[in-house]
Amino acid sequence: MSIVDDTIAQDVRTYAAQVRAALADLGQEQVDDLTDGLEANLADALADDGRAHRGPLVDEFGTPEAYAAELRSAAGLAPAGQQGRAESAFRSALLAPWRETRDAARTTLARLRGTRWFPGVEDLLVALRPAWWVLRGWALAHLVLQVIGAEPYPFWVPSDSGGWVLMILAIVASAQWGRGEWRAGPRWDRVLEVLSRVLALTALILVLTLPGAHRNELAMAEGWVDNSAQDGVIVDGERAFNLFVYDADGNPVEGAQVFDQLGRPVTTEPDGGSPWLQQEYWPDGADEPLLHVGVPGPNRETRWNVFPLHSLSRGEFPDGGPLDLTDKDLRERLSAPTWPFAAAAPVLPWQKTADEAKPTPTPSATAPADEAPVPVDEMPTPAEDAPAADAPSDAEPAPAAP
Repeated sequence: MSIVDDTIAQDVRTYAAQVRAALADLGQEQVDDLTDGLEANLADALADDGRAHRGPLVDEFGTPEAYAAELRSAAGLAPAGQQGRAESAFRSALLAPWRETRDAARTTLARLRGTRWFPGVEDLLVALRPAWWVLRGWALAHLVLQVIGAEPYPFWVPSDSGGWVLMILAIVASAQWGRGEWRAGPRWDRVLEVLSRVLALTALILVLTLPGAHRNELAMAEGWVDNSAQDGVIVDGERAFNLFVYDADGNPVEGAQVFDQLGRPVTTEPDGGSPWLQQEYWPDGADEPLLHVGVPGPNRETRWNVFPLHSLSRGEFPDGGPLDLTDKDLRERLSAPTWPFAAAAPVLPWQKTADEAKPTPTPSATAPADEAPVPVDEMPTPAEDAPAADAPSDAEPAPAAP
């Protein structure tokens, strides 16, 4: 663009604003396409050697309305003022607030374009339009993926390949429409303009809220990691989800009840009885996850310390109601767990020796919790005068820790 004095530059900006106002019945994208670089073209025309600017720009280029009509004609658009069928009173009243807002916005924009500082800002915004096209396509893909349930939570980028394909297609469509390569007719242009404004608001909301949402998710994840287990069995730093009990001879024990040193039931399912909180298990080839179920105890109370725990597919759980663990058909559909091994190594428990009969256990006769059983082949032969490991039957139980 040639350099002209400030007065001519101001006249050019005012004339260009009037031309855009004459095209106000068109969509904003069309107006931008038709008047892209208008100020530069007018200034260049005035700066040509063969022309001199001695009067208003109307003398050089005609009225802004006539100039706008030429732009319409060159673009193959219908002249201004051509009306379709008469608009109903209801439609007119319904659209009145929207049209008033649109006219106010266009008036404000025309005034801004007549100032000295706004043209530079507008040029910068025009240069940034490709970034807006990408943001608009991203917002469209975000809305679609959320509506169809493919992405249940807000995201910066999709989590799967299908989402990426949709986002790329949305960005391409947004860019092609913004560049004017894809047109759908005046009626659809209005629909697309409304959609574009909705996507602008959506993109603004997402950009403002996504950082906070992701910080909350990160804090929640760190809380889960840092929060030590409140209940359950921990083995080598990992939670055990099932226990398998073998007797002294190494045979599996089905239905073994496990308690701790205070007589409290030991469970690997802290959320047992709440299907939506329990841990899910996916065996190979399963169509749906499995959940552990407890064992019916006295008074139909479900016991979760009876091992090994059996499982039932999630589809068997009633919505909002408890399982009837005494139902014969339900028990037949239970899935038995796979034992780690068919038999364990036999051991010689403390309460009996190789030459002694097994005594009746008493409540106070419990194995030390911090000592592991010694295998049979490593067990020393007890002395004949060794004291019995079991307390007498009339002994009082050890006092419970407070």
